[in-house]
Amino acid sequence: MGYSQLDRVKGLIDSLNQHTKSAAKSGAGALKNGLGQVKQAGQKLILYIPKDYQASTGSSLNDLVKAAEALGIEVHRSEKNGTALAKELFGTTEKLLGFSERGIALFAPQFDKLLNKNQKLSKSLGGSSEALGQRLNKTQTALSALQSFLGTAIAGMDLDSLLRRRRNGEDVSGSELAKAGVDLAAQLVDNIASATGTVDAFAEQLGKLGNALSNTRLSGLASKLNNLPDLSLAGPGFDAVSGILSVVSASFILSNKDADAGTKAAAGIEISTKILGNIGKAVSQYIIAQRVAAGLSTTAATGGLIGSVVALAISPLSFLNVADKFERAKQLEQYSERFKKFGYEGDSLLASFYRETGAIEAALTTINSVLSAASAGVGAAATGSLVGAPVAALVSAITGIISGILDASKQAIFERVATKLANKIDEWEKKHGKNYFENGYDARHSAFLEDTFELLSQYNKEYSVERVVAITQQRWDVNIGELAGITRKGADAKSGKAYVDFFEEGKLLEKDPDRFDKKVFDPLEGKIDLSSINKTTLLKFITPVFTAGEEIRERKQTGKYEYMTELFVKGKEKWVVTGVQSHNAIYDYTNLIQLAIDKKGEKRQVTIESHLGEKNDRIYLSSGSSIVYAGNGHDVAYYDKTDTGYLTFDGQSAQKAGEYIVTKELKADVKVLKEVVKTQDISVGKRSEKLEYRDYELSPFELGNGIRAKDELHSVEEIIGSNRKDKFFGSRFTDIFHGAKGDDEIYGNDGHDILYGDDGNDVIHGGDGNDHLVGGNGNDRLIGGKGNNFLNGGDGDDELQVFEGQYNVLLGGAGNDILYGSDGTNLFDGGVGNDKIYGGLGKDIYRYSKEYGRHIIIEKGGDDDTLLLSDLSFKDVGFIRIGDDLLVNKRIGGTLYYHEDYNGNALTIKDWFKEGKEGQNNKIEKIVDKDGAYVLSQYLTELTAPGRGINYFNGLEEKLYYGEGYNALPQLRKDIEQIISSTGALTGEHGQVLVGAGGPLAYSNSPNSIPNAFSNYLTQSA
Repeated sequence: MGYSQLDRVKGLIDSLNQHTKSAAKSGAGALKNGLGQVKQAGQKLILYIPKDYQASTGSSLNDLVKAAEALGIEVHRSEKNGTALAKELFGTTEKLLGFSERGIALFAPQFDKLLNKNQKLSKSLGGSSEALGQRLNKTQTALSALQSFLGTAIAGMDLDSLLRRRRNGEDVSGSELAKAGVDLAAQLVDNIASATGTVDAFAEQLGKLGNALSNTRLSGLASKLNNLPDLSLAGPGFDAVSGILSVVSASFILSNKDADAGTKAAAGIEISTKILGNIGKAVSQYIIAQRVAAGLSTTAATGGLIGSVVALAISPLSFLNVADKFERAKQLEQYSERFKKFGYEGDSLLASFYRETGAIEAALTTINSVLSAASAGVGAAATGSLVGAPVAALVSAITGIISGILDASKQAIFERVATKLANKIDEWEKKHGKNYFENGYDARHSAFLEDTFELLSQYNKEYSVERVVAITQQRWDVNIGELAGITRKGADAKSGKAYVDFFEEGKLLEKDPDRFDKKVFDPLEGKIDLSSINKTTLLKFITPVFTAGEEIRERKQTGKYEYMTELFVKGKEKWVVTGVQSHNAIYDYTNLIQLAIDKKGEKRQVTIESHLGEKNDRIYLSSGSSIVYAGNGHDVAYYDKTDTGYLTFDGQSAQKAGEYIVTKELKADVKVLKEVVKTQDISVGKRSEKLEYRDYELSPFELGNGIRAKDELHSVEEIIGSNRKDKFFGSRFTDIFHGAKGDDEIYGNDGHDILYGDDGNDVIHGGDGNDHLVGGNGNDRLIGGKGNNFLNGGDGDDELQVFEGQYNVLLGGAGNDILYGSDGTNLFDGGVGNDKIYGGLGKDIYRYSKEYGRHIIIEKGGDDDTLLLSDLSFKDVGFIRIGDDLLVNKRIGGTLYYHEDYNGNALTIKDWFKEGKEGQNNKIEKIVDKDGAYVLSQYLTELTAPGRGINYFNGLEEKLYYGEGYNALPQLRKDIEQIISSTGALTGEHGQVLVGAGGPLAYSNSPNSIPNAFSNYLTQSA
């Protein structure tokens, strides 16, 4: 409760104190005067019939008069027409009841209008003159109801008028107060009649109440409450409200024949004033809340009536509570419309529960508050000799008894509402032969398919498959759970339900047994069987799906009003997936939950065992353990679609190609899907229900230094790592690894391997064999081992090294790279950026393009090295000697500069003019331009020799061309092709993985695509 609410309640308490103090100062004469005024105002009901009134079709004026006379109601036929009479008595033609000097005026036209809101009622007018509670005709019943309400209101004015006058310092007449009571009764009748489904039902149920409670003494009231008649016909909420009203009507029953007149008067005045008068307000507040919830307007008169609640020391919190409940009911009713079309009305049932119990809650809270005020007021009056001490004691006792009865009866009334809902559920299940709550999940799933159809229908195209097998899980639904708890059926509600749906060509297929002759999905046994499907297929878990197994639920009592529905899961140790046998398929397990924590905190894993087909398959794995038998074809395992932890891939013990052990370390920063047990709390009055259910959450799943999951991969040709720092250890066979995101360490070991670092700062070791190493984005370190290696640094500042091997290709890519060649034959291409390239003793080829930056070449030996200016002619470059270095300048904006700021803007060949030890040659023997023209190193040396007087020139001026008509490019192209093909890029040497082959791969840098692309580019440029 906030500060403003506390302040408000304190104000109410202060108001109550002033209320009782004023009562204590009042005199006996004032009490008599007030009673006299009320009596003078008239307590009889008079039926006013205007001169021009004609009864509506289906009823008769005689029937109306006859019914009134049978009940002792005076009939007055006025000489005035309806409009004039209504304005005189009521101020408007729309009022049902008014106040006159002779008594309470009942306006016949309005009363007839009320009766004829329902055609059944108008057809049944006429009949006997039996007493209230018997089978009266509808007109008599309605008139009797009015008498009952009016008697309640009038009897309740006496003490209230004196207390209010004394408290407010106003001279308010009893007649005015009585008139207010009549207005109250009129408003109540109109509102309650409107709140029921029909006027017919309203009248009939009042008759039942009268019959049930007539001549009942206080001592028998409690038992009567437990046997109230069925009031369901009166519409949502009214049976609860009318039940409370009937309890309050016990104050009249106190006036039994054994009580003396003084006791009856005191009890009748005090109890009816403080209970009935204020119950009227409570019911009106309920009606207002109901109207607001229904989007209807409220009248100013009723709004003013509710405002007087504060003056009578009733806590406004009770009304806030009922307003909240009706707002909840409104929301539920709106929500329910979506699912009614799918055959589920549980949300509407829940809304009715909120409506009915909201009325009970507000009314009972109000009654108890008023009873306390009544007892205190009479006690104060007794102190001031307004009433005798015995009367005060009796009133105090009576209020205590009624409070006890109400408190004892509240739970029974709540349970009656709950039982009514439970009975409706039982009837539905008997009719349909199905679990009601499961039907709720079915409706939720149908709505889900409707909402997500556009997304689901795109999967065929997105994954390039003919059929999509979509598995979804409807998780625990709080509305379904609440309804199950309220109706004491928690054991019947599961934690959710899993579904399988099929899509082809973007259309949802009906689950026709003729088309799907095998059970594809069995979540109880943990089996998925796609072997009968003869199409390219995607198996995808669209939403997180619980671990396989059966739920067992047991409801038991844990206290007087406390109940617990416990959950036990007979879980399976693994899922078994039988894949599509003769077509390519994709298996996405990333939303299949494998890690679970039970309610005791014990952890368990569920393994996925996959038996795939003979074609090319892709499998997306999750954070738990898996066993994959991939079969024939080129099969790819992915670990980058969800957080699978810190991974180590190990093929060092493999006896066959494609065998790997994958260790997953789930540290504290790894968030994974895990299954947990949660509890929903439901209250039905004093009764509390706790329902355990399975749910899932994305959070860490660690134990000590981390719990490890392990995958066994069999016949998997390609692996995509996680988005964390992974370690890969290859086998003695061909390995294809992708690091994905993260700073990865990749060791190819033996075999002809294809290793991708992808994003992150990766370290890649090729090991023995002809390996392809691709760094990707990031600052990578690529190290080729024995064999012919193809290294591509990709974007970032990379370091590429080869130490052995007859042939090597080193591509720096974008960034400032360092390339180290071996003593074999090396092909260097530094790429965009400022690179440093170290040649070896073998036959090296250096490639340079005009968009590259400043490259520095350190050539350490060899007598047959070549520099290819792939898109530059000799007229576009100039040569200059600076010390022992030969610099190559390129034109900038069409101008060739020789200046220290421009020198070497293309290439610097270190120590060109420096004699190495033992005749070491640091020169590049041949430089070839884009047209095939070439110049030899000795000619460049001669042009810049001491004594020539110049140290710079451009190729065009010096006519560097050798061999008129000879083109050096064809031979150079053959040399480049030999180097590249020796690494396996063009020959398919890597396990027969050719360009364009390799199955359905997610990465654009699929096996050999990058090496082959560069190979084609390099050879074409040569």
